[in-house]
Formats: sequence, structure tokens, C-alpha cells
Amino acid sequence: MKNTTKLALFILIALLLSCGGESFSVSSNDGGISGTGNGGSKSSLTGSAYKGPFIQDSEVDVLKIEGDTSSVVASSQVRANLGDFSLEVEPGLLSVATTGRYYDETEATYSNDDVTLKALVNKDPEQQANIFVNALTLLSHDYAVELINLGSSYEQATLEADSRVKNVLAAVTGDIPTSQPFINMSISNRAGTTPEDNAYALYISSLFSEAVNERRIEEPHYTMNTLLSTLRADVLNNDAIDEITLLSLQEANGRLDAASIQQNLEAVLIGETIADIGSVIEAVSPGLISPSNLSTFTDTTNPSFSQRFCFDMEAVCSNPEHKAEIITVSGFSYELQIDDNADFSSPIVDLAGWQRNYYDIEHASLGSGTRYFRVRKSYDDGQLSLWAQTNFVVP
Repeated sequence: MKNTTKLALFILIALLLSCGGESFSVSSNDGGISGTGNGGSKSSLTGSAYKGPFIQDSEVDVLKIEGDTSSVVASSQVRANLGDFSLEVEPGLLSVATTGRYYDETEATYSNDDVTLKALVNKDPEQQANIFVNALTLLSHDYAVELINLGSSYEQATLEADSRVKNVLAAVTGDIPTSQPFINMSISNRAGTTPEDNAYALYISSLFSEAVNERRIEEPHYTMNTLLSTLRADVLNNDAIDEITLLSLQEANGRLDAASIQQNLEAVLIGETIADIGSVIEAVSPGLISPSNLSTFTDTTNPSFSQRFCFDMEAVCSNPEHKAEIITVSGFSYELQIDDNADFSSPIVDLAGWQRNYYDIEHASLGSGTRYFRVRKSYDDGQLSLWAQTNFVVP
């Protein structure tokens, strides 16, 4: 009888251990502080960490936010390579930080470097909280904390912080409609989530991965943390994305393959419906196309001896027929720059809000030598196109 009991026990243990690589229910109460379970005023905080799914044993720390200070009040780990975690926490304003390697949905590999993502949650003492920690929640985190410290409610602060993140990213994406807070956005269409919001979250995750992977070819020390830190500072300071990072993100968009991303994620998130990233790529891409048919012409017949620029026309500047194609645009404007440096570090001309597809300038204001001209579209929803660029010689 004793041998039979031992055999049954060994079989049970083996079965439990064999489940280690599978998903677990996010309503689980496992983990928490020293196995305290649901004791006292603690209640369940569950969720998933996605920059692509975080891998098993990634660290999950919960910090209680009190003014300008914070302290770790609970710790756990991601269970299996699906990003899921569960622990028990006291109620209040909490920062959930996940640190570890993640699955790169664009290359179907696991990251070499750890990344830290955060999400801010106001834990209700009576209700279980289920959240998603992702790149978007990280970008909004610091600004939301700042607003709360200035007197805003959690709801007001997170709404405003999420909005600012979208405004900063609009230089790439334009206005992509979303309806839920970032903390409710997954990369697959889980129960209780909104498919359109999930598509936006997956697009941002994939865009960041593609940008980092490509930029690291030229800059080996560039990491996901580098990109995220740059964008976090932009959101906190309400700054525009710098030109190098912006170009990196814009070009990354053109390399995203929706079918491959979906297939890659289906291989690890088995049985889940992956968000439709293709719908967001299609919405973003047309606005990134630079002005077409950029041409320039030196008008020697003009008494003031001017340099002419034409764009988004069929006729080139040297053809008098171009004048019939001069229009006043609607829904967007142009940004124009002329510089004697190819990197446009000290523009002679720097115009925003230009609404004609034609620009004329006197040579006297340009000096002589090689000059560089570039133009891009600036849409009313914040999106910026890629630059179209040419050079010309001033006699």
C-alpha cells in the first residue's frame, strides 16, 4: 500500500511539473508575498507582460507609489513563455514593473537583452485587477505619476498621459483611434479586450522591435531600452521625436510584414487570436509617402534671379505647364528646409505650415555654392511623411 501511495504521488508531481511550459489562468492566486495568498487586505493582481511575450522567470515587481517615493511591496515571476503573472497586493496606487527577455515578433527570436516595462494601476481593495504591461504603458507611466502628484485623479492622469503618448507617436502613426486605456491593450484578442486597440498595441510593439533591430546594425550598443528611454523622455517633456529616431521608426514601418508577425506570434501564443496588425500598417503607410516628383529650376528670366521648387506635380519646374498644377493643399501642409549643410543642421530657410506645392526664393538670400532642399508633408492628425530631398547650385 505504501509503494502504491508513493507511485501515485510521483505521478502527480510529474504531471504538475510537465505543465510548466503551458499558459496559466490569469485569475490564479499563486505567487504573492511569501505565499500569503488572499490573507488580510491583499487581493489578486494578474496580467501579462508584452513586448512580444516576456519569457518564463522574468521578474515582476510591484511598487507602492506614495508621492515622490516608491517601495517594492510584492514580487513574482512570469509563468511560462507567455508573459503571464499573478500575485497578491495591498490596494492603492501601484507601479507594476516587469524585467526580462522577450519574444521578438518581427524576427521570431528571443531578445538578447533584458528590457523593463511598467504599468500604473490604482488597485481597488475589493476587486481583482487584470492588466497588460506593454511598451505603451511604460511611455505613459512617468507622466501619469507626475500628474497624480500634482493633484489629478488616477483616471484623469492616465487619460491625459495616454493621450500625450499618442500625440508624440502621431508623428509616425497619425491619429489611430483607440477606446481603452493602454493598460487594457493586449497583442492578442483576449476576452474583455478591444480588437482595434490590440492591433494598435501590437503595431507599436512590432514597430519598436523592427526599428531597434535595424538600427543596431549600425550602432551595436543600441537597445530596446535605449529607444524606450528616449521616447519616455519625449513624453514626459512633451518634446517632438528627434529626427534620427523619427526616421528610424518611419523606415521600420515600411519593413513590417503583417503575415509574418501574425505567424510568429501564433507559434508561441497557441490558440489565441493575434491582433490584426495589418489594418494599422495599411492606415499608417500612405501618410509616410514623401512628396513626389521634387524638381528645382533656376529662373534666369526673373529680374530677381530666383530658385524655384516644385513637388507633387506631374510637370517639372522647368516646364511652364507646372503653373497649372500649383494648388493650395487641404488636410496637410508642407515643411520646407534649405541649408548649405547636407545634414540640415543650420537651415537658411525653415518653414512649417506651407500650403502650396510650389516654392520660390531669391538667390540673394542663399549666397553661392551647393545648397540642399528638402520637403515633407505634415498632416492635420500629426503624422509626418518621409522627406523628399535634392541639391542645387547657386551661381
